[in-house]
Amino acid sequence: MAVLRIGLLGAGVIGSAHAAVLQQISAAMPGCLDLTAVADPDPSAGARAQAAFGFQRVYTEGHALLDRERLDAVFVCAPTAFHAAYVEHAAERGCAIFCEKPLAMSYAEGAAMVECVERHAVPHQIGLVLRFSAVYNVMRSLLDNRNLGVPLAVVFRDDQVFPIRGVHSSPWRADRALTAGGTLIEHGVHDLDLLAWFFGPPVWLQAWQRNVAGHPGVEDYVAVELRFANGLQAQLVNVWHDMVQRPSNRRLEIFCQRGFLASDADFLGDLTCQFGDEAEGLLAATEVLQGFQELLPPSMPSALREFAGIAYLVQDFAFVEALRNGHRPQPGLEVGLEAQRLAEAAYHSAATGRGVELASYFPTTPPSARP
Repeated sequence: MAVLRIGLLGAGVIGSAHAAVLQQISAAMPGCLDLTAVADPDPSAGARAQAAFGFQRVYTEGHALLDRERLDAVFVCAPTAFHAAYVEHAAERGCAIFCEKPLAMSYAEGAAMVECVERHAVPHQIGLVLRFSAVYNVMRSLLDNRNLGVPLAVVFRDDQVFPIRGVHSSPWRADRALTAGGTLIEHGVHDLDLLAWFFGPPVWLQAWQRNVAGHPGVEDYVAVELRFANGLQAQLVNVWHDMVQRPSNRRLEIFCQRGFLASDADFLGDLTCQFGDEAEGLLAATEVLQGFQELLPPSMPSALREFAGIAYLVQDFAFVEALRNGHRPQPGLEVGLEAQRLAEAAYHSAATGRGVELASYFPTTPPSARP
């Protein structure tokens, strides 16, 4: 099988995370892929990526990389404002595309991106990494395979230091010209997607938001109430705070008629469980990892399976394997578009003070132009 030639557009925090796991995949599967080229407008960032991960060539402009290199796949890890142009250019070049979330600056822009990749018939995947989390996959498996009854309520909290400093430091996230918004679209879009992945598409939502840090157009608090077709209600809270020593946190609690699941981990960690009349129990992180490993495809080498708690590794392996086997990568950009629609519906609700019936909500006005 031919070696996949990989390009990376953006060598910041998330681009480096992808480069690290791609390097790990390459080491575990010799001859599988080649880290061909990286582009970043900061020459020192590109040089660091080359030194750390072994990219053959470095560019300071992403379109120049796409024009000059013969690539099989490209990872779009630049600020959100650049996603559409890079995806369109890569699709025209016939490259498979992995695009980080959020998909686009607006739903309308994202819809054009989905149309573009489908028209050019290039494989594509969106970076909704929680779908590859060990703890969430085990939770979802328990929901599917244990007789827990009807889901009744979900409480989901997601908090993170405002990512202009700390371990996720990306100063551009405070600049509305480069970012699609604040904590909900740039971070909580993972959470909206996860809830839809667990329980199906929501049918209604209402939201409230605040901007305390004061960066124009970049909110740091959003609360969303969602209702699902089966009557389930979910409360989601997204917060960007100013406590740099507090790690990025998620807590998910799911209440069913005959079961309760909860975890403070978003990739790998302990999982609290209670089934029927049994006492509350705990699946330790090691048991969660073992349960997740049983769900992984047999094609994943043992050298990678032991690190399956690293969701980015599992995610990027799935993308590479889909390309190597001629399969359609999942989740595709259309899934990112749906998550974008939910986020924009929440912004619309917060701006108008009214709930949104989601079956008929397809935004045409960019979020920045809304009241």
